[in-house]
Amino acid sequence: MPKKRKSRGRKLSDSGHEKPVQCHACGRLVPADKAVRITRWVSPIGGPLARELEKQGAYISKRLETRYYCISCAVHMGLVRPRAEEDRKIRRPLQARRSRQTGKLPLKFLKL
Repeated sequence: MPKKRKSRGRKLSDSGHEKPVQCHACGRLVPADKAVRITRWVSPIGGPLARELEKQGAYISKRLETRYYCISCAVHMGLVRPRAEEDRKIRRPLQARRSRQTGKLPLKFLKL
């Protein structure tokens, strides 16, 4: 039977069985190498209140949060796009959103 993708839709590279992770949106169990992984900084205080507190000089801590999505939820939310048959053969990483350029500054000088 012909296969649609060279990788069979997974990032598995001779590592055998992968443990399942739960989709953040629908709760489906998906193998960890097949799931779309999104990691971003999250603040416990939202929007306008956080900006007001930062203006007054308060430090607002942020934490790194990793969420996993199944492919169908990732497509529905616009995190990934289905590609044409010829484009599928091109192996390229996901396009990450570019943030401001940091140059050669050490991490301790970055305001996160």
